[in-house]
This record gives sequence, structure tokens and C-alpha cells, in this order.
Amino acid sequence: MSIFKQAILTHGGAGSNSRHSDGPQAAARIGMEAMAGGESALTAVVRAVKYLEDDPRFNAGTGSHLRADGQTVQMDASCMTSSGRFGAVACIENVKNPIEVAEKILLNSPHILLVGEGARIFAAEHDIPFAFVKGRDVRKIPQEDAPSCDTVGAVAFDGTIFASALSTGGLKKTALGRVGDVPLPGCGLFCGPLGAVACTGDGEVIALKILAKEVYSWLEQKMRPAEAVEKVMSLIDNSVDVGLIVLTSSELASTARNGMAWSHLTL
Repeated sequence: MSIFKQAILTHGGAGSNSRHSDGPQAAARIGMEAMAGGESALTAVVRAVKYLEDDPRFNAGTGSHLRADGQTVQMDASCMTSSGRFGAVACIENVKNPIEVAEKILLNSPHILLVGEGARIFAAEHDIPFAFVKGRDVRKIPQEDAPSCDTVGAVAFDGTIFASALSTGGLKKTALGRVGDVPLPGCGLFCGPLGAVACTGDGEVIALKILAKEVYSWLEQKMRPAEAVEKVMSLIDNSVDVGLIVLTSSELASTARNGMAWSHLTL
């Protein structure tokens, strides 16, 4: 069985329109170019997710949904490496790219998760751009008929290390302060020496099942990625919107109950 020299998968969220696959395709190219230039898998997934955060067609960053009050945007993001490092933010406001804050937490903080105003202060301390630039709001406020696609994500392998990254604008019209699976280790994403997993969909279901870590445990039991994604779909009720991407050093797989824009590149 051949081993990937490098590989990356990207997705635009459970329920995202497959006609928008050009977004994940471009994100995958950006991530692969980073690794080709000598950057790590972590840098690759962060750059890929950042690109998707800047694409208003997806529910993250610029395209994030409004909360129940009709005016607040609160976002979650996380990233992890197979060396066991993790960083996340929850309910952060007024930041253009939450994934950059999560990466800085992973790299520069003794903590693994910062929330709300504390996360915003951390972002300011690390010169991460806010949503307001030169007096104008660069965020595209979603319309009422905006698609309710979920978390965007990426997984990558640079030949040595695996990495995962996720970002979400949360559920449309959900409660202020609601946090889903994205910033919780082992729930929305997980990495280990054997591979990387990133989930999307109903955050409460994903979190309660600690789904990403569960899928990774199947890889430890020698299950192939294609078998793992099929097993997820067989175990979760058909009424639950869920999707995921899985990557090992030699195989990859993707699935989603209600369709999903996604892409991948390998060397």
C-alpha cells in the first residue's frame, strides 16, 4: 500500500451545496501549496480553513449566521495536531478569522480553549484582524434565506504529522452563548499518529458521541477510512444531519447525509 507524501481534504459543511465545491477545491490547493513550500500540516489546514472563513457561501467567519437576537455573530474554531497539541475558541465575536485565534492558542498559550471576551482580548494581543476594517464591517451579514450549512473543516498530512481544523458560525438563530462540538477536543475533530478526523453537522449529537475520537479509535482497530464513514452513517439516526472527512497516511474518505461541498489533493 502506497503512503501519501502529502495529502489534504477540505469541506464546506454538512448540507453545503455541492455546486460550491470550488471553495473547498481552492482551499485544498492553498493547503497543499503551503506543504509544498515546506510548511507543516497545521499551517496547511489553518490556511485552508481561513480561505473558507472568507468565503461568504459557507457558515464560518465572514458567512457566519446571526444568533437568536438577530444581530450577534458568535463563532467557534479549533485546530489539533497528531503530536497532541490543541487550540480552540468559542463564542468569539468581531474577529475576521477565528481559526487564526485557535492556532495562536495552540502555539502560544498554556490553555487549550478561550471563550467570549477573553478570546477576543487574546486575539487583540496577538494582532489578529478584527471584522471591522477602516470603519466598515467586512462581514457579510447572512440573509434570512442563507443556506444553513454547518462547520467548515480540513485535515492534512505533511508526510510526518497529521492536523485538523474546524470553524463555524453556529446554528442559525441559536441561543447566545451556545457552543457546539467544534471547540471540544475529540468531538468535532481529533488527530493521532494514525490519522485525522473532522466532523460537521448537528453539534449536540456529535459532541455527546465524542464522535471524532470514536472514529479515530476505529482507525486504531485497523478499520479503513471508507468503512469508518459508513459506520458513522449506520450508527447515527437518519434524522440527524452529519458529515465527516477522514485521512490516514494511505487512504481518505468523506461522506455527508445531506450532501457536502468537499475536495481533496494528494501527492
